[in-house]
Amino acid sequence: MADLVVRSRLSNTAGEAIPLPPGMRADEPVLVTVYPVLDYFSTCPRCGYPAEASATVRTYADGGTTSETHVTCGMPCGWHRVG
Repeated sequence: MADLVVRSRLSNTAGEAIPLPPGMRADEPVLVTVYPVLDYFSTCPRCGYPAEASATVRTYADGGTTSETHVTCGMPCGWHRVG
């Protein structure tokens, strides 16, 4: 539910600045969403098992976004890559 409230406030088209909650810095994301990357087909370079990927999208109060892709081994061998 909180996700919908934040998204509706970010979609404000009146041109008004979105007030930040008390104690929140302007450079902190107001919404962080993690999506699975379903069309990622690769293998772990360490053990050869299929790798998995997810994308982390951070949305800021000014509407800007950043995105990171995280790739990990599908088994617990410990391999991972962020980029």
